[in-house]
Amino acid sequence: MNAPAVTAASQRRRRPHPLVLLLRWTVLLTLIVAIVATTAIAFAPAPRVAASPLALPRPSGEPVSVAWPEGVARAAGYAVAGMDGTQQRWGDEDAVPMASLTKLVTVLTVLEEHPIEGSDRGAEITLGRADINALGAAIADAAPTVQVFDGMRVSQRDLIEWSIVDSAGNAMWSLANWAFGSIDGYLAAANDWAERHGLADTVVDDPSGLSLESRSTAADMTELALLAVADPIVLQSMGMERVAVPGGSAANTNPILGDGFIDGGKTGTLRVWGRNLLVTAERDIEGEPRRTVAVILGVVTQDAMNAAMLALVDSLWDDFGTVTLLPEGTPVAEYRAPWGGSVQAATAAELQTDAFGQHLPAPAFQPAEAAGAGIAVGAPRGEIGTVSALGIDGEQTQVPVRTDGMLAGPDVGWRLTHPTTAIGWYFD
Repeated sequence: MNAPAVTAASQRRRRPHPLVLLLRWTVLLTLIVAIVATTAIAFAPAPRVAASPLALPRPSGEPVSVAWPEGVARAAGYAVAGMDGTQQRWGDEDAVPMASLTKLVTVLTVLEEHPIEGSDRGAEITLGRADINALGAAIADAAPTVQVFDGMRVSQRDLIEWSIVDSAGNAMWSLANWAFGSIDGYLAAANDWAERHGLADTVVDDPSGLSLESRSTAADMTELALLAVADPIVLQSMGMERVAVPGGSAANTNPILGDGFIDGGKTGTLRVWGRNLLVTAERDIEGEPRRTVAVILGVVTQDAMNAAMLALVDSLWDDFGTVTLLPEGTPVAEYRAPWGGSVQAATAAELQTDAFGQHLPAPAFQPAEAAGAGIAVGAPRGEIGTVSALGIDGEQTQVPVRTDGMLAGPDVGWRLTHPTTAIGWYFD
């Protein structure tokens, strides 16, 4: 049988139509793209996951037990040096006469204008007729004095020590007048100093506190005590047992200096008001030095003042101690991925710190520099930062924070249902 003849028409009938060819190629390319895209999505490198800090528990300490001078004084206050927020006050909230506690304002104001470095004695000052007149005025007011004469040369630090240790009123007048050129100039500077240092209820009307209008509150005087112990010259002067004065030496007017760990202070007395006392005390607690300040205002008798101050200061020591801010294993941060995987990071040890009563520092989480961008999928357990707290001595304590497992990656199902996200990981 003869084969059918091959003609142009028969060849056209056997060749696929161009549209069929286009469809076939389109299907093939689509399959190839789908396979490539699926592969790309399935194997897209998952990004690092950043930490989300968790709310840390805030332990509460016990209230401070204070022996306030009830029935003895008009007002009182205390604070822990170097620890913000510990200032507490009791009694009359009104401003009362500062008496010779005013001298601390004067000394601090002068030292800000004319600072003294280290063991230097400061400027040399030649006293004149105005200083002799100030001596006479102090004697007339029955104030403590030191003997001076016209042309006498003294150091800036002599006048500071005479006024703080021996409470010499004329020495304070001479220091203020020298430092600012006049008493009016001093008063403007002292009241500006008080305002700038947050002593909003303090008014200075004279350098020595002989004026009843030099007034302040227990809260302000407690802050003044903190400012005084922060200045090494003032702190050293307040702690001197005796000071050399013209013609001999004078004992510190603070009768309880050296008792009950009290190592400094300033007295103040006005016959029409009563007795004021500002002290500072330092004691080793659990091997660390802790400094407190206290002030009591408006006491009638010296014995009552001594007993009240010693009791107040002594009542503070048992409120210092070491506390556990965060137990071991406390969750600090969480790494939660958009695909649902999550890992927590927790403290690897107890975070302990020094504290005072209810005043506990807030712990803070700090990621390590290497972990700042997050952790990778499948990364082994490891240290990713620290959690720390600032103790009352200004020292920072910290413990490491470690992840508790490996972060699982996204499965294929999640990747295929979030293709845009997965492809975007190639460009992150």
